[in-house]
Amino acid sequence: MVPDFKSFFSFSRKERIGIMGLLSLIVLIFIISIGIRNYSGSTNRLDEKKLNLAWQQLQKNETADGLVKETSEQLFYFDPNSLDSLGFIRLGLSSKTTHYLLNWRSKGKHFYRKEDLKSLYSLSEQDYQRIAPFIQIKEATKSDYDYPNEKLAPLPDHLNLNRVDSATLVRLKGIGPFIAHKIIEQRNGLGGFLKAEQLLELYKFPDTSYQYLKEKLTIDPKEVRKIGLNSSSEADLARHPYIGEKMAKNIILLRSGLKKYDKIEQLRQVPLMNEEKYRKIAAYCAID
Repeated sequence: MVPDFKSFFSFSRKERIGIMGLLSLIVLIFIISIGIRNYSGSTNRLDEKKLNLAWQQLQKNETADGLVKETSEQLFYFDPNSLDSLGFIRLGLSSKTTHYLLNWRSKGKHFYRKEDLKSLYSLSEQDYQRIAPFIQIKEATKSDYDYPNEKLAPLPDHLNLNRVDSATLVRLKGIGPFIAHKIIEQRNGLGGFLKAEQLLELYKFPDTSYQYLKEKLTIDPKEVRKIGLNSSSEADLARHPYIGEKMAKNIILLRSGLKKYDKIEQLRQVPLMNEEKYRKIAAYCAID
């Protein structure tokens, strides 16, 4: 029997209505999906544009410290030796220039005259001329050393590191006011220096500067102030740069258990004490 293919393409009235309804539903779903995609895409693009603009604005206003600066420049009187990073940003200096200036200052650079700022290569001439009238240097100590009204007496061949003052220290090559202050501060905290190598704990001197200082500076260990292990309080011990609060507490704790220290080597029994710490601390201790 030959199949009647026409029967496959002939539908009743109800079937035709059902098929048309199904096709209409498919077309409607397709149109809705396209509309949702387009709306979502345009919204995302709009949000993305807003986010990009906000990020660009944030980057534009962000300082080297991660803080947002004011967009307008503010001129005010300032000392370049003490002004903080936000202050330089307020003056209108770039974050790069501010970073270089503070980094330079942290390494011992001291500005004695307003013209000294010109040597900061990242500072443009335009910016310098704009801020120069507002520079007020409070500690113009350069006149005592490099711009003297009268000749200074020549330095002796050798200087006692445990007695020399800061005004003499700054006359040595490689030492500026900042480093001189740190040396005096550390010397007072330690009770005196035992060897020149301790200077490297304060600042990484170039080898040529360090060798020069080793030859120029002398040290007498007998002048060093020692710590009495049996008489010093916890607070006295904690103030020492090599000890600190936690180690001081442990030293006192062991002393309570021993009743008293009979020999310095007993410090090796102190909790958290390693050989390196012991060598540094023991050199400043005495049995009393």
